Amino acid sequence: MILVYSIGISQSKKELQSELAEKEVEIQELQAQLSSVKQEAAKYKAEMEAVNFQMEELRATNASLLQNLTNFTELSNKKTENISKSLETLRSKENQLKKISDALTQTDSLTLALLTNFKNDLGTEVKTGLSNGAVTLVLDNVFLFKEVDRNFEVVDEALPILEKIATVLKKYPELKITVETNSNALDFKDLKLKDNWALSSLQAAGVVRVLTENFEIAPLRLEATGKSEYGFSGIETSTRIKVQPPYDTFYRTVKDMMK
Repeated sequence: MILVYSIGISQSKKELQSELAEKEVEIQELQAQLSSVKQEAAKYKAEMEAVNFQMEELRATNASLLQNLTNFTELSNKKTENISKSLETLRSKENQLKKISDALTQTDSLTLALLTNFKNDLGTEVKTGLSNGAVTLVLDNVFLFKEVDRNFEVVDEALPILEKIATVLKKYPELKITVETNSNALDFKDLKLKDNWALSSLQAAGVVRVLTENFEIAPLRLEATGKSEYGFSGIETSTRIKVQPPYDTFYRTVKDMMK
């Protein structure tokens, strides 16, 4: 009986050690993800601080000019009309700067809200972050297609994750979406395809097709791009869903103000 009890304790200890090792791996992965998000956030913060610094310098310059012109008005009533026009121009420029600042803040707030929505709804199931200003979701092609060198139709097991992604995308109907896929297959004789450009394009189109036909994302919002074997770093193939913030609206606003 003592021997049986000792064996039971030994097995429980091994199981606990195994579970502890798994948890440590999970903690390391979460720490790595947290570090990546912090780096993106630090970069974003630095860019915002630089923009805000420039805006403050422009405001200070305008304020100084306005004060100088006001003092000059008191000394020379003969030039009141010209000075008034100058003041009006400066006020107009100040209003333009405020509108530009407000538009940029609105765009950045939308990007942050979108990123937060994805992280809350997807958790650790999908790698989520920022890439060149776009909210980017990275899905392994093995998860999406199983046989990545032969298949370009999304498997049923991947549909629940794509449905979660589509649910968030529907909350932001004005945002454009790009689906990028790479592939590194070596043999195409059974696929009747010429190369990885064709395979990766079909795989990207397969994801777009699921988003439009299964989950009713407007087709005009989507763009499918095949990256062949040259798309991303590393040997593992993946699909990236990029959601672009409305910077085009921001730039149009700035352009209209500068006319």
